[in-house]
Parts: sequence; C-alpha cells; structure tokens
Amino acid sequence: MYGKIEYDNEGNPKCEVCGVYFKRVLSHVRQKHNMNEREYKIKFGFDLIKGICNKESSEKTRIKTLLNYDKCIKKNLLIKGEKTRRIKGDAGRTKDMVSAQTKQMLKDRLKQPQMIEAMKKSGERVGKSGLGNKKRWGIK
Repeated sequence: MYGKIEYDNEGNPKCEVCGVYFKRVLSHVRQKHNMNEREYKIKFGFDLIKGICNKESSEKTRIKTLLNYDKCIKKNLLIKGEKTRRIKGDAGRTKDMVSAQTKQMLKDRLKQPQMIEAMKKSGERVGKSGLGNKKRWGIK
C-alpha cells in the first residue's frame, strides 16, 4: 500500500522527515536531509514514479518541458529511450519481476471509474462476439 502524501490548504506537500510543507518536497529533501528521491519515496512508501510537488509547480515543469521539446522529449525520451524499448517478440517482464508497488498501482487503477467503464464496454463486445467463449468453457 502506498503512503499518503499530506497537503496543506495551499496544496503544498509535507516533508515526512521534518513535517514542514514545501512547493517541491523532493528538492528540499535532497538539499536539507541528504536523501535522494528514491530513498525518500521508499522510506515513506510513496509511488516511485510520481513527483511530490504542488499543482502550480507541476504545471510550470510541464510547460518548460514542452517549450524545450528538442532537449527534453526528443533527445531524452525518443532518442535515448530507443535502448530500453521493447523489441518485437521479447517476452517482457514476468509476474515475478514486477514490484509489489507496481502490482498495487495496477490494482488501484482498475478501481478508477474510467477503467471500470472501459472494461464493461470491452466485456460487452467480447460477450456479443462469442470469440473463444465456447472453447474457453468447453462447450461444443
């Protein structure tokens, strides 16, 4: 289970080490508590992928990233990311290779309203088509 990030009335997240609220907690943690992002998130049970900052700071970062498309997105994600992309025919990760945190994140995602709706629609299409149903249930 993930740890819960606590926010003040202005939307600033709380540093779990010292209890003070900051716009960008992870910057504070690096500078004042000599912990890197990963150590902090693991210690307090936070999602390793998500940032810990207020909405205003997140939006500023998003805008800067889009303004610097060639450097941030093209170079770092598209070009450097080629080395880590899935190759056709590759088996990918197996169940035992997925972290407990990722498993929990995926379970939580399935409970979101838009996912429930998408699964209903998908189930309706498969149910109507009958694809594999007879074979799956051993009906001849």
